[in-house]
Amino acid sequence: MNAGAIRWLLSLGARPAGARSGAPRLTIVRHHRVYADGERPLYALGVSESVLAGQLEACAGAGLTPVTVGEGLEGLARGDERHALAFSFDDGYADNVARALPLLVRHGARATFFLAAGLMEERRAPWWDELAFALENAGVRSASVSLGGTALELRLADRAGRASALRALLPLMRVPPAEQRVRLDALRAATRATAQAPCELAEWPFAARLAAAGMELGAHTLTHPFLSLLDAADQRREIAESAALVHQRTGAEVSGLAYPNGDHDAATMEAARASGLRYAVVTASGDCVPGTPRFRLPRRPLTEGACRGPFGFSARMTLAEVGGAFDRLRGRPAESAS
Repeated sequence: MNAGAIRWLLSLGARPAGARSGAPRLTIVRHHRVYADGERPLYALGVSESVLAGQLEACAGAGLTPVTVGEGLEGLARGDERHALAFSFDDGYADNVARALPLLVRHGARATFFLAAGLMEERRAPWWDELAFALENAGVRSASVSLGGTALELRLADRAGRASALRALLPLMRVPPAEQRVRLDALRAATRATAQAPCELAEWPFAARLAAAGMELGAHTLTHPFLSLLDAADQRREIAESAALVHQRTGAEVSGLAYPNGDHDAATMEAARASGLRYAVVTASGDCVPGTPRFRLPRRPLTEGACRGPFGFSARMTLAEVGGAFDRLRGRPAESAS
């Protein structure tokens, strides 16, 4: 029996999430891309359009129509005795505007979108898209590459081989930006992928529709680096200039930050505070309660697999995930206030 089937069985006995909690509580959901139904990207960083629609319908039915992170934090500060739910989307992909926004509006929901402003401005693909593109568009059936002293033999002739190569390469990209560029160039040369990865992030006029529709916009740095690998000055620049650029291009007031990959240290949090931001979110799973550090707010992933049972999309599994029913199963207890 696989993990998905186990979660489905456990969800039958789990108490699903609902608005009546009796204590102030905020769950922030972490999303990225929204794919067309049937789309099968090599690096699946999101959910399908129909699954997002199912999530919104299930949550609304439980009295948990999503709000923005900022609105959720305001309710927490007031001491609202309820379970609130906020949806967030990282990076700023065009599909957030084309697919997520209409669904949010249709369900009377709101969300926060954290934008990688420098990449959007330069029309440059994020590093993980470059990586996947090189594998999917390789001009050879196999390749040998050495990255940072690690030698790899990559099988590229079929999807299974490319997926295996992706899993091996992703951890090797957790390096400072200059070295990351060297490694990506070495990979492109080894795979003989001559074309450049397209930038699928939203152009600014398209992204501005999010703010015009009442959504919250936040910062996600300029270039999506691993922030803890940068010195304090570069961290400040990545954060402050990202927030300023989002405001300049969309007119939105920016008060929140999503740390890329959740990566941060003490200097990162200080840089966020110094930039005039009021909160920052991480990738640790858990709920926000009164006293949760404002610059280390946990978020729960709500993936495609987390919402699908043996018979397709499951509202019960979705609400169990939102309620944290499977935290202990995964060995990830909710982050407590400190």
